[in-house]
Amino acid sequence: MIVSAGYRKHGFDAHGGTVLRKEDLAYWMDREERTDPRGVALGLDKEIREVESGFFQLLPTISEIWIENPNCQIAMDEPTERLFRNNNVLFRGTYGSAAEKMARKYQLRFLHLDLNLAKAGNYFESGSYRLTLRLRPDGSACIHEDCQSQGISASSMGGGESSFDLPRDFYLTMSAQQIAERCWGIFYDRMLENGILASFMEKAGKKKGFLLDFTEKPPIASGKTK
Repeated sequence: MIVSAGYRKHGFDAHGGTVLRKEDLAYWMDREERTDPRGVALGLDKEIREVESGFFQLLPTISEIWIENPNCQIAMDEPTERLFRNNNVLFRGTYGSAAEKMARKYQLRFLHLDLNLAKAGNYFESGSYRLTLRLRPDGSACIHEDCQSQGISASSMGGGESSFDLPRDFYLTMSAQQIAERCWGIFYDRMLENGILASFMEKAGKKKGFLLDFTEKPPIASGKTK
């Protein structure tokens, strides 16, 4: 199993195997990244099916777990559960996945993974274009557009990177077509044809959000006040 520095996160990405074990963190044991006071996010690749017991005790500032495999299981012993609660750990996954179920069971938070909405072009010719729905832990969202090309500046082709924010309730107040109309033209037909965004927005409406907070709330006081 390979544990490397994280992409777009403070922390790590794990890949190259099916079971993540404590010894897979051996390289990082004496490095400050393992205990980053800003919080450590761990990304689990889609091939990972299990994280062994005691693994997260080696990441005392764990704050987020990105789980690509909808069936991936984390061995939850008492110290791990206590660590997750104390750190208010955020589980990231897809609707109906083990990530959402674990967040619900252990009264934590769940945030849907970023969604790849469409891609177009060719890296070696006119450039490779990618469109992503990015969902943030604060409950906000944005559309990110990216163009990469070989040997020529993407920006000289009208590419590069750009993004625009969406309303927090975009899945209720907008249509996929309205969002597509704000994106680069190369994505318009692809977004509407593949239906990825429309399907997600429908599910988000039924779930009442893409950031779901299952943390235990204090009981509301009842009775008459004096």
